[in-house]
Amino acid sequence: MNKVKDYTLAMRPWSFTAAIVPIMVTAAVTGSDLSSINFVRALTMGITVQAGANLTNTYYDYKNKVDTKEMAEKGCGEKTLVDKIVTPGEVYILSIFFYILAVMCMLPSLSLSNISNDVVSYIFGSGLALAFFYTATPLGLKYIAFGDITIFLCFGPLLMQCTSLMLTGRINDSLWLYSIPVGALTEAILHANNARDIAADSSAGITTLATVLGFNASKVVFDVLLTSAYTSVLYIALYEYWGCIAALLTIPSAFDLKNKFNDKTSMLLLPEEVAKMHLPFGLLMFLGIQFTSQGFINFI
Repeated sequence: MNKVKDYTLAMRPWSFTAAIVPIMVTAAVTGSDLSSINFVRALTMGITVQAGANLTNTYYDYKNKVDTKEMAEKGCGEKTLVDKIVTPGEVYILSIFFYILAVMCMLPSLSLSNISNDVVSYIFGSGLALAFFYTATPLGLKYIAFGDITIFLCFGPLLMQCTSLMLTGRINDSLWLYSIPVGALTEAILHANNARDIAADSSAGITTLATVLGFNASKVVFDVLLTSAYTSVLYIALYEYWGCIAALLTIPSAFDLKNKFNDKTSMLLLPEEVAKMHLPFGLLMFLGIQFTSQGFINFI
């Protein structure tokens, strides 16, 4: 039982909101049945890909000496391997297991899709490859400053279009708009993590957007990401679903996160705090789409 708890810790379940929110928003936009087997498959696919990616990230950060005992003592990086809670081999095998589960969830869509199977394979395959090679060799996208765009694509347009394919069998062009607030907030989780770990990543020879920009400029990027999320959801409320205005109720939390970015002590838990705000923002956005049918402009 303790081993299961250790494996769960290594998967970083607090971050699963990054996969759950875009899938729920996609289901609302496409008018899909949340009790359907296809929705369950889509949700399972998203969570298992993220669990696999989190475990791959833990494995390669440890292997490449990005996560070390010294950095763990400073509150940086992932501790499960550093503290020998689980072994590197267990983490790697578990990551592959979750990728296989994700592929199994996706397989029925290859026969049910209303468009070319090549499109389904391309979108899912691209997302899966980006998730794995985010830290896996020989690419290690995180280590060469491509991590930020990778995360935005994986948890924004790629995951949402892949979900649309699973739920409806087709690409949905309107989802490009909805991927902006969802992807921006997910990227804010990563960016907060990388800004916190600038010293650790620099010492390990890792290049992230945060290490390139430095702390002060990284704070500006963080503010832009939050502003982009709220600006785009306001646009959606005005022109698409007026109920999405409810997502603005999380603005006080966003200001709190913005202030915490200035404090290096509070930044230790900032990625988790952003993830906690990401969930209510996404749920309010989901409910706004689910229970309203037009924007404020048309409503008025």
